[in-house]
Amino acid sequence: MKYAPLAAALAGLFATTGFAHADTTNVTVYGIAQAAVSVVDDGVTRKTIVEDTGSRIGFKGNEALGNGLNAFFKIESKVALDTGASAGFANREGWVGLQGDFGTVKLGRGKTYFDLAQENFDGFNGNSTMINSLLIDGAYYRASNNIAYETPDMNGFVAKLQYGDMEAKNDTTGVSPSAIIGSAEYNNGPFQIVGAFESQKDLALAVADGTKATVKGNKINNYLLGAGYTIPNAGTNFKLAYRQSNFKNGAVKADRDTWIGVVTQPIGNGNVRFGYTTLGDVDSNAGTISNSGGSYWAIGGDYALSKRTIVYTEFTRASNDDNLAATGSVLETSAGQAAGHRSNSAWTTGLIHLF
Repeated sequence: MKYAPLAAALAGLFATTGFAHADTTNVTVYGIAQAAVSVVDDGVTRKTIVEDTGSRIGFKGNEALGNGLNAFFKIESKVALDTGASAGFANREGWVGLQGDFGTVKLGRGKTYFDLAQENFDGFNGNSTMINSLLIDGAYYRASNNIAYETPDMNGFVAKLQYGDMEAKNDTTGVSPSAIIGSAEYNNGPFQIVGAFESQKDLALAVADGTKATVKGNKINNYLLGAGYTIPNAGTNFKLAYRQSNFKNGAVKADRDTWIGVVTQPIGNGNVRFGYTTLGDVDSNAGTISNSGGSYWAIGGDYALSKRTIVYTEFTRASNDDNLAATGSVLETSAGQAAGHRSNSAWTTGLIHLF
């Protein structure tokens, strides 16, 4: 595609409206096209599907304002290569902000800092990735209406904080929702330490890709602490994280512990990975809900055909205990959600192209 005519038209528009066009302004078109063939089994039906595994297209740019200050934007939209069903501009990410020696301040919508911290412990490519095993227990994936701040990199340490989802406040009903989410990461050579938290008020427990429904009196807190280490020369990377989820509504209180671990071994132009997640039973002030946990494991590998094209294959299995669905949570793969004591699995082989 040729972008020169579009760029010239935009430049002319700004000139006629009195805006100065800075030579230091740039706009980049980027994205990922990826799709896969999966053999999925939800415990009842086994079938073959073609699925988009996270394709997207985005636009990003920045302008140097002087004295080390930069303005930037990012707009990213979903693309469904399999059905064309995804719709909506900026339905993945949409940010505008300023960046300088003080760090980064931005407004908009996108993945939460808690979710990005969790994704440090993923490493897989398809829709049946390890992150599916953590998008439960009220954890936010993407959030809307955010005010966010990120510190500059201070010798490997970076902290991030965001506040959002506050617009559904209603003084008549007494509902005043909000989400405060933060993370901190430290990288020093082969070592990595990641911590994150999210505190949600008057928001639904159900996972949502955007603004959540309101539930008066609901309080959700999630905490994550993890670490990683890469063996020098061999390149073997080990990551392990612990997450605790707390829920409260009136006199009802409950919590759950989750562990997730991933091992990655580079081999030539490729990588081999193994990941495992285990969810404990929900403990409430009325006692432990037995058989309310589950487990999730994945194994796979990828091979880079070039700097931009990757082929991969992965197998994942999610096993739900009898009462996991009763807690408002289920583990799932591309096969869908397995209710009750049932396992679902997916064998996925796909292609990724970066542009």
